[in-house]
Amino acid sequence: MASVTDPIERFGIGKRASIAVSHNGTGYFAVTPQAPYDGSLSAAVQTNQLLKKAEARLAEIGSGKDRLLFVAIILADMENYMEVNGVWDEWVADIAPPARACFSGALANPDMKVEMIMVCSTSKA
Repeated sequence: MASVTDPIERFGIGKRASIAVSHNGTGYFAVTPQAPYDGSLSAAVQTNQLLKKAEARLAEIGSGKDRLLFVAIILADMENYMEVNGVWDEWVADIAPPARACFSGALANPDMKVEMIMVCSTSKA
């Protein structure tokens, strides 16, 4: 049983936020395309960049895409929904996919077309 005294592991601690956080066997992080963001790239290319970063982050916190529990996909424009889904479907084709939600919202940088919030199981309980 988890308690409030269980250790919290923080990765990439910055002034504003940590890159990822793990607690009691669950990891949490957001991931964006490769910075500096290039608005001339398609949503598919930005999604591929983002998923490459996600795989590295998952490995860093003791997880993998097959251990994802939930992913929230935020699109700057829902016109890109099918394009992003095509990349996503390929990425999860070899695993049992996580629960997922997709919605649109204004992202922090106008050149970003997609951002994801990921929750995963980690080996670091």
